[in-house]
Amino acid sequence: MDRFDEGLRCQDVHAGLRNVDPNSGALGPLMDTQMIGMAASLAALIRGQEVIDNAPALRAVAAEQLDVNQFAFDPVILALEDLGFVEGVQRSGGKVTRFTESVPYYDSLYARLGEAWRERRPSETEEQMVLLVDYLANGPVPQEEVAGTVGLDSAALSRLLEVGERAQLVQRIQVPDGDVLYSPFFGFENPLVMAELVRDHGTEQLAAAFASVRGEQGLPVGDSQPLLQDAIARGLLLAPSVERPDGTVQPFAALPYTLDRDLLRGRKPVLEKAMAVLACLRCGQHFGGYSSLSAPALCDVIDKLLDPNRGFLRPHEDHERQYRLIHAAGLVAFDSDPMPGGSWVVPRFIDTRDNREALGIARDLITFGERLEGRAGDEQARHALSLGDLFTAPMQTMHRTRAKAKVDSRQWQGVVDAALGRKRV
Repeated sequence: MDRFDEGLRCQDVHAGLRNVDPNSGALGPLMDTQMIGMAASLAALIRGQEVIDNAPALRAVAAEQLDVNQFAFDPVILALEDLGFVEGVQRSGGKVTRFTESVPYYDSLYARLGEAWRERRPSETEEQMVLLVDYLANGPVPQEEVAGTVGLDSAALSRLLEVGERAQLVQRIQVPDGDVLYSPFFGFENPLVMAELVRDHGTEQLAAAFASVRGEQGLPVGDSQPLLQDAIARGLLLAPSVERPDGTVQPFAALPYTLDRDLLRGRKPVLEKAMAVLACLRCGQHFGGYSSLSAPALCDVIDKLLDPNRGFLRPHEDHERQYRLIHAAGLVAFDSDPMPGGSWVVPRFIDTRDNREALGIARDLITFGERLEGRAGDEQARHALSLGDLFTAPMQTMHRTRAKAKVDSRQWQGVVDAALGRKRV
């Protein structure tokens, strides 16, 4: 593996370990990988913001949104400082309060993180886990072939699979010839391949279910769609989720097959921000009580965010609660109330290259195949953005969906057989 791939997979391993009890002893052997993964996630969140003048607020967002816990935040900042990605770190009472960032673009970011991971001398277990996740992200492999191909002994593979499956980093599907292993990153990074495999080799019902997602990117998935729930739980379908006003965690399935693989693989943080926006707006469309809020009108909401002169998010006492989701995604900052003595906040779009690209991706996914007609007024736009509460990334949505999915593995037989016969990418 080259250093870029190692840095990238460290972040992916951290994404999976977020599904594991943070107090679990199983995380001990993966400590350095998890640290580099947290550094990658935090670096991607702050990239382009230049000055972070409220590090305590970032600490809270990182803990809630990225699972960079409160005790890990300062060591992660120190790791980024050692890499030269942050500087001018100010502390008070031993805690980071302010710093500036100079996080490079993703090609350099992951390559340098891969070097930093190597400099930490990761354990053999860590090296094998990173290698296994990267290998299985290329496609399904019969379990009996994995150890020899990746260069692991049977005992090592058994230990890795125990942790990998708990973290959802490794998925297993039983077929008549034996168990087949794959990583959910196979489906997440290759949505076009997955859609084509399902269309050409899946059952008629499965193909129809995936076609419905192609017809509406960000399709809300409920109990009446067990095949889609199963695909999400198996890590074969990208599905961010948000917490609805009634407390329900609502997944929104997506097949972003129009995007290039560099974005799907090497710039996942940008895609994840786009998925947060997509899920937030679809929540507003389907669960906000605005039946007239058409899909194209959702794009008008995005355009309002992108227009620095619009100013449609005015000060309000409930803004910190209402716009918690897009704030946690790093899309808006909460500025102080401009009124003398005011205690409210003003949401301000954080105008970075990544954020603009994320909004553009969300816009493209919403409008793909749609006629551009219909507008959203300011009040509708504010309401649409305020519905989502907590955002859950696809890896964590998969973990939460698993208990609900009860679909016979034979539905996937043709898809798995076809995937096994593909040339590895």
